[in-house]
Amino acid sequence: MTKAKPSSATPRHQISGEDYPGEWVRQVELTLDKEERRLFFYGGLFGAFVLAIVIAALVGVVIDAPPLGR
Repeated sequence: MTKAKPSSATPRHQISGEDYPGEWVRQVELTLDKEERRLFFYGGLFGAFVLAIVIAALVGVVIDAPPLGR
């Protein structure tokens, strides 16, 4: 006997909340699923990561630069 797929596009754990450690986690997940918020959230995190890498590289170049005037 095979299990029938749920008719809803929403995953079962989001509806029931059974696998979440708290209600706030479920609410965050449901909020991220509205429109394209998840895309903006993860895109923002990736953008912040890239910005941090660029800043670290620039700081490394400035620190490794030879002193001026010698």
